Amino acid sequence: MKIFKIMAIAALLVLSGSVASAQQSKSDETLEFRPHWSIGVQGGAGYTLGKASFGKLVSPAAVLNFQWQFHHAFGLRLGLGGWQGKGVVNAPEEAIFPFRYGQINADVLMDLTSLIGGFDHKRLCSAYVFAGVGAAYGFDNASAVPYMAELQHYWENKFFVPGRFGAGVDFRLSDVVSLGLEANAGMYSDKFDSKYEEKSPLDWQFNLLGNLKFRLGKNTRPYQGSSDKVGADDAAAAAAAAAAAAPAAEAERLAAEKAAAEKAAAEKAAAEKAAAEKAAAEKAAAEKAAAEKAAAERAALASENSKDMKFAIGSAVIRKGDDAKLVELAEFLKANPDFTVDVVGYADRETGNPQINLEVSKKRAEAVAAKLVSLGVEESRITVDYKGDTVQPFPINEQNRVVICTVK
Repeated sequence: MKIFKIMAIAALLVLSGSVASAQQSKSDETLEFRPHWSIGVQGGAGYTLGKASFGKLVSPAAVLNFQWQFHHAFGLRLGLGGWQGKGVVNAPEEAIFPFRYGQINADVLMDLTSLIGGFDHKRLCSAYVFAGVGAAYGFDNASAVPYMAELQHYWENKFFVPGRFGAGVDFRLSDVVSLGLEANAGMYSDKFDSKYEEKSPLDWQFNLLGNLKFRLGKNTRPYQGSSDKVGADDAAAAAAAAAAAAPAAEAERLAAEKAAAEKAAAEKAAAEKAAAEKAAAEKAAAEKAAAEKAAAERAALASENSKDMKFAIGSAVIRKGDDAKLVELAEFLKANPDFTVDVVGYADRETGNPQINLEVSKKRAEAVAAKLVSLGVEESRITVDYKGDTVQPFPINEQNRVVICTVK
């Protein structure tokens, strides 16, 4: 068959130039391909070609595979499978009869992705083709007995030697497991479906199978070097020849100079790294100190400009003596737009009752806030609150008839 000849020729051509290669992984050049075994389970549908509608000739199919990957692009596979095939009789009326078969397959696989793109142990998707032969045993053909008159090749139990080929794709799920899909075709003798076909010497069985494969052992090992790395190895060979031709003293001198240069470069790099780390640390420390200083200065400025407004018993009227304080506070806020002010009203606990005191503290805080707004401070920068007599900020009772303006 042409397909087998083509694959054999391609395999010989590639193997002649690449079996001895290092087969380094594209994902990690410190690793190279390692031959390994894998086991796979396939399941899906088979279709026995015949003169009936497609759906009537579809049957279940399953295979257990053992694969030896001896090269990153080539492998050998032994499969145990089969299940069911179907035949069709078209006269005097159409009738379908199933039969069983088991089969051993021996295949040569070619990984097209690795063949073209090189070995990559982290590759997510790989496409492959294969060709091989099998030994099949057909049995349980009793359903064909009623149609023996129309079946020139009826059999009860029979051996077949099919050729086969196909293609598939594998998707890597982990370092060990892959999931794939394979389509293949088996070429059996004309007796496979018990029916004589004048125009065709072969019966065809097509399969579409899902494939779950488990690798046994690692597919990589540490890189061991390669004789076909033309550029690097030719340069190494030339250097070795030159070194062998030079006097021993000259070789030692060159080696000493190289070692000294490498040491000086390493010391320079270490010094530059240390200097950069020191500069970064000093910059970070300076920035932290500047931030702390700025925060301290802001806190001091806020504290310096915070004000207390005292009130008479039961009153929310701002005293004339406190007007100047509010003017000063308003001027500061207008000159420093990044500051805000909290205005909180209080009442003394010895006067009135909690309900009255709460209302008085509210009116006091609102009066101070309104005054600041009238002096040009944006209302959005003023937070107003009132505590009544629930909080006494000062130890002396009279001092708690107050509004405290805290700059932030």
